[in-house]
Amino acid sequence: MIFISRRLAPASPLRQWAASRGETIHAQSLLTFAAVPFDPPTDAHWWFFYSPRAVQFAGTVPSDVRTAAIGSSTAEKLYATIQRVDLCGNGNPEQVAEDFLAVAHGDRVFFPRARQSRLSIQTALINRIEVLDAVCYDNRPVPPAAPILANTYIFTSPLNVAAYLDHHPLPEGARVLAMGPSTGGELARRGVGSVWPAVAGEVGLVGLLD
Repeated sequence: MIFISRRLAPASPLRQWAASRGETIHAQSLLTFAAVPFDPPTDAHWWFFYSPRAVQFAGTVPSDVRTAAIGSSTAEKLYATIQRVDLCGNGNPEQVAEDFLAVAHGDRVFFPRARQSRLSIQTALINRIEVLDAVCYDNRPVPPAAPILANTYIFTSPLNVAAYLDHHPLPEGARVLAMGPSTGGELARRGVGSVWPAVAGEVGLVGLLD
């Protein structure tokens, strides 16, 4: 069985891959989310989104700002919501920061984000962009009551890693994948080896599973 720490759409690439291989997939987010009231800026050049949830809770994106997404899943949610994405990163914060700087140097950039965000892009670009920041949703861990028994574990964020590993060990010999380097770094900090795709997202994860 494969466990992934997020909900999956019925037509998700991972679900399709699992069905074609006769694999069972257990998709369960280990987080809970709630909107946080905030006042969006009126003078931003860009709105930068770290996650699909940020898109969900950020409210109406002004038509006169440019938009950026850290990776493909966030870009897909953004495009489905407002039908435009001006920059889509590969999910690697260091690379995305440099790519974003090439088009946004000196601009005012609004980051609607989770309360638990690691602030990776604005930290990397301090003094090179003007950061406009607001918490638009709260994300809290909801650990499973019992261990989830799987052969492969796919963790989709550092907070999901904490939600599981703070309460349950992984089985010896289990294969562990991370959505991207931030999640992989959190696993490594806990002594768990993992691999992640060059481009964060389900398609990249399928490539690692094949």
